[in-house]
Amino acid sequence: MGRRDRSQRTWYAPWRLFVLFLASLTTPAPAIADTRLGQWVWSRSDLVVLGRVRQQRPEIGAAVSIAELDWDGQVRVALRLPPGVAGTPELLVVRLGDSFHRAPAERAGAEVDQALARLLAAAGPAFTTTPIEIDYDAPVSRLPLYADWLRGWRAGSLAGRQLWITTLIAHQRDPGFSARVAPLVDGHVLQVFDTGEPWTPQGEDELIALLARTRLPFALGLGAFDRDGTDHAAWLRVVPRLRTLPDYRGVWVFPAGFDWTPMLRRLP
Repeated sequence: MGRRDRSQRTWYAPWRLFVLFLASLTTPAPAIADTRLGQWVWSRSDLVVLGRVRQQRPEIGAAVSIAELDWDGQVRVALRLPPGVAGTPELLVVRLGDSFHRAPAERAGAEVDQALARLLAAAGPAFTTTPIEIDYDAPVSRLPLYADWLRGWRAGSLAGRQLWITTLIAHQRDPGFSARVAPLVDGHVLQVFDTGEPWTPQGEDELIALLARTRLPFALGLGAFDRDGTDHAAWLRVVPRLRTLPDYRGVWVFPAGFDWTPMLRRLP
């Protein structure tokens, strides 16, 4: 090589280092996952609670319950709250009651799809892109059927929308859960209240391992209330470890009408 080639290399080396330095400033570090904090709004009392906690944390999102579906030989729809009752919602929630544990497979799935289409059409154009959360405590034995329902709804009434579902720790234990559900949803909210699964150090370790295996975006669903000696807030202890998982997307709180502002001090 001649002198010209050598001089070009001398100029290029520091310039390349400078470009790499700029790239390091704009590339996010793979550290703690982004945190989102939200509240389910199931009633007018929950709406009052949301206003109270937003005085301290205005960014708290709302997951608004718009309907509950039940099965008595056909789908029954009970309307809950208007979609915009808490401002712009992060999620619109449709609850499927436990009566669906006994519902016939194909017929029930098709009727729910029709009901969802009517509900979302009635919500209006302002909510055509709002993500949906299906809140159904499916028995583990019916998870394959539930996955079939989700597949049908995703191709039908929920096409083009983000879809989240409520899950339980028992669901995570099912070896086939991730393979069945992950291709069908954008994420899940893992409910750890009213499930008969109290926090324990061993339970926390198990949950971390299960979520790391599932590899699906998730948020933690906490209860702000207690009954019959429960300690739902104990599950707050797992949040620092959850935040280190790449699929962690934050915490959603179910207030049941109770003020949960004291919990804010323990949440990021």
